[in-house]
Amino acid sequence: MNRFLLEIGLEEMPSNMILPAVDQLKTLIKNTCEKYHLCFDLIDTYSTPRRLAVIVVGLPNKQKDRIIELKGPPAEFAKDKENKWTKSAFGFAKKNGIKINDLKFKNFDGKEYLFCQKKKLGRPVPELLQLHIQDWIAQINFSKNMRWGSYKMRFIRPIRWVLSLWNKKHIPIKLEMLESGLTTKGHRFLSPGMTLINDAVDYKKKLKKLNVLVDFEERREEIIKQVKKLEREFSFDVELDSELLTEVTNLVEWPTVILGEFEEEFLELPDEVLVTSMAVNQRYFPVFQKINKKSVKKKLLPFFVTVRNGDKKNINIVRKGNRKVLCARLGDARFFYMDDQNKNIEEFCQRAKKVVFFQHRGSQSQRVQRIILLSKFIGEKLNFSREQQINIKRISELCKFDLGTLMVQEFPELQGFMGGNYASLKNEKDIVCRGIKEHYLPRNTNDSFPKDKETVSVSLADKFDLLITAFSINLKPSGATDPYALRRAAQGIILLILGLRLSINIQELISKGLIILGDQLSLDLDILKLNEELLVFLVQRQRWFFQEKGFRYDLIDAVLGRKIEDSLFNEENKKNILPIEQLEFAELLSDHLDTTSFKRSVESIVRAENICKKYPQKIAKKIKEQDLLLVEEKNFYNILEPIINSEQDRPWSPSNFLKQIFLIEPVVTQFFENVLVMDEDPMKCGNRLWLCRELSSWSKRHLDFKAIVFP
Repeated sequence: MNRFLLEIGLEEMPSNMILPAVDQLKTLIKNTCEKYHLCFDLIDTYSTPRRLAVIVVGLPNKQKDRIIELKGPPAEFAKDKENKWTKSAFGFAKKNGIKINDLKFKNFDGKEYLFCQKKKLGRPVPELLQLHIQDWIAQINFSKNMRWGSYKMRFIRPIRWVLSLWNKKHIPIKLEMLESGLTTKGHRFLSPGMTLINDAVDYKKKLKKLNVLVDFEERREEIIKQVKKLEREFSFDVELDSELLTEVTNLVEWPTVILGEFEEEFLELPDEVLVTSMAVNQRYFPVFQKINKKSVKKKLLPFFVTVRNGDKKNINIVRKGNRKVLCARLGDARFFYMDDQNKNIEEFCQRAKKVVFFQHRGSQSQRVQRIILLSKFIGEKLNFSREQQINIKRISELCKFDLGTLMVQEFPELQGFMGGNYASLKNEKDIVCRGIKEHYLPRNTNDSFPKDKETVSVSLADKFDLLITAFSINLKPSGATDPYALRRAAQGIILLILGLRLSINIQELISKGLIILGDQLSLDLDILKLNEELLVFLVQRQRWFFQEKGFRYDLIDAVLGRKIEDSLFNEENKKNILPIEQLEFAELLSDHLDTTSFKRSVESIVRAENICKKYPQKIAKKIKEQDLLLVEEKNFYNILEPIINSEQDRPWSPSNFLKQIFLIEPVVTQFFENVLVMDEDPMKCGNRLWLCRELSSWSKRHLDFKAIVFP
């Protein structure tokens, strides 16, 4: 079985760029195989800080021969009036190396053309791969690249060697700075120097002998295995954060787990401070006392677990060095913590006046003032009590004060937590301390919600203000770029509103937020444009939420509108429909999509919508019941009475809406079966179209039934 091996060796790469890079390399090779119609069994990827590698298994020796069809000149130019071949035809045949009588005429796009079939011989696969190796390397995209020496090529780090091998045969390629070979490098310290790779099948085993676990998953499992051995030996628990574990795995080639300790006096600091300092500064894993009951908070122990890129030689020296560095870091953290406590909260709030939030959009202090006003507005919309509003005000006043603390400036990951901790030490109410800590929630789909309703209003206000302020200076996310985490903020808003089932009008909050921002800074904002852009942005997140819930795509289109622009600000179709009501519509209708009665109801409403849309100029402006002569017309009018008499600015509840369309269906179906809508009499035609329009307008205010697809 054929194996193609490509390894790019370089200086140590940033850990977060390794896996994306090797995945890109895999995709580039896969695309090349598809381009040349090359089948293969699998593509294995390997990576360490010093190498990116792939092995393609099961490629053929040679590309398959193919019969290709070539289009020539139009038929009118291929033969003359005497039906003889023209110079154009002879030239086409000669160019493609075929006999003139093998040419055929075929219709293409409504016109006759000259065609020929030609056998294209397949090329050796190693030859095809050789053509593209340089391109694969050049096309790997990194967020930051560098040049070195006098070379023009850019890459994440200097390339030191390239190994390219087809089974046991070298595939030569040349970069600016080097030529590929049959050698690789082992571990920088344990196996220095170059080593020959004779066969692609031996790659993984050979690297292991050179003290390199080249498989990411194997290194990761080796780290976990060694950690679990420590846990059994010392009866404690090591907290292996998945992101940190991935980072550490990408920092080493030959992992050796080390258990270290630090002074117990540092345990006086909050656990979160110690854990964050260990993880952020040193990439260490924290150690906790083993407790069987999950409900009991684990006690942090004065130990840490780290991973060395090497073997156990001189491990005690390494352990002491790690301890010394960690203790210095924890000493800094202790100083920050004690110094912050010597100041009162008001001092930190004053500091916020000098910190810019966004250029030309005021300070952090002004941002807090906007959050206070918007939080109050949300509390009013949710009918909060006076006491709840007092709590909201205090939470929003203090929600950002910890940004001025030394601890948060050193560890931004602790924002919110440190605010809650310091507020507690200053004897603020529990709900306020909890609110300061939790108003950032939810940060992602797996995150929890704030425990208190008051905090929810502050969380919404915080996220809305971030979006509104950023959009007001055109800092919208573009592609994968989202430096201010605006998508995360929008996702948090949708998760709060729909996850907690809040009766919140998004458009109302955006408008209020824009007014607050404009009034505070005396800005002349394009309210209508910003409102539209923000609604589109939030509906994208709402659509994602519905998809994650498993709703059918056509049901999502029916509820939100097939175009994002139709979703929340289309006055005619979706007037005052709240996101929570849209969710309720989706939940209720998803149980009826496959029923015959629902299908008939949708078809009858869509029929009414289509016909009145086709002849809008013929619709009567107003009708009276006595103008309707036929029984079917009268029945149609009577079944519409609840709709006609309902408040136009308030949607029906999903359950009442569904009941009504089931009641309407047999009446409308009978109407279309027995009544000629487009009667020659303009009055009769106009009255009947009016009935169809009333039904259509009512349904379109709730749903776009045309979007629903039936089998």
